[in-house]
Amino acid sequence: MLHNQPYRGALTREQWLFREIRIVARLRLDEGLSDADIVDRVVEQNLFQYPTERELKSIARALCRRLTMLSDDEGRRAQLARLIAHGTVDQARQTNLYAIACDYRVMWEFMTVVVASKRRQLDAHLPKREIVSFLEGLRAQDEKVAGWSDATLNKIRQVFVKCLEECGMYDRASEQLTSVLLDFELEGLVRANDDAAILPALGVMD
Repeated sequence: MLHNQPYRGALTREQWLFREIRIVARLRLDEGLSDADIVDRVVEQNLFQYPTERELKSIARALCRRLTMLSDDEGRRAQLARLIAHGTVDQARQTNLYAIACDYRVMWEFMTVVVASKRRQLDAHLPKREIVSFLEGLRAQDEKVAGWSDATLNKIRQVFVKCLEECGMYDRASEQLTSVLLDFELEGLVRANDDAAILPALGVMD
């Protein structure tokens, strides 16, 4: 996967989007639509129920890219997209989290550096200050991140928390990571993608 691509702050607006990505995955798989046709369908029928055409186009394109980033292998990409489109809610949520990590370097590094480290150390406490510290560290190391505003960094922190919460991996009130049973099929596909580095963050220890 392209985990060494430049950091992108668009995660602040292209965040969880669970309902929307299931729609896009079904259009791609069930109807065989191209990305351009998916965008047109989303806009024409306002499938996301958004107020503006511009927002519909932007999010539809972003989700097409997210699905594409799931794997360089066409077969595995289709299998992962199928988990999002037609899997159980847990399968779809976990795969969406993986897709976000594949698409956004900042999410990948948060999962593989911060969350995975916590899991390995059997330390379930993940306070806000540690997430802030991680982002501040990136700001000090990378010119692109250094240009992000405090508001952008705070929003990205909120997206991290939201994504973990949606997968039942984090309790915001107690700031505790919670145990999770990763879907077996998803685990196999992650390994086939040579992305095993993210598995400890998802509760799978080698």
